[in-house]
Amino acid sequence: YKMKRHLAYVAIFLLCVLSLMPSAKSCDTKQRPIGAPECVGKACVKGECQDHGCTRCVGPNLWCQGYCDV
Repeated sequence: YKMKRHLAYVAIFLLCVLSLMPSAKSCDTKQRPIGAPECVGKACVKGECQDHGCTRCVGPNLWCQGYCDV
């Protein structure tokens, strides 16, 4: 019975991690498109872009505030 409980905990943990992995891509500010303004791809602070030229944050999740976009 103890082994089944541990397997259930591991399965739940893996499902949580798996659901967060795609959203972690928004933390990678190096994926800025070529030719985009300099502010695109920079990290948002408190859900807002700090640089002029960008007006929205893309991909906010539990681990980061997302990145700036026009």
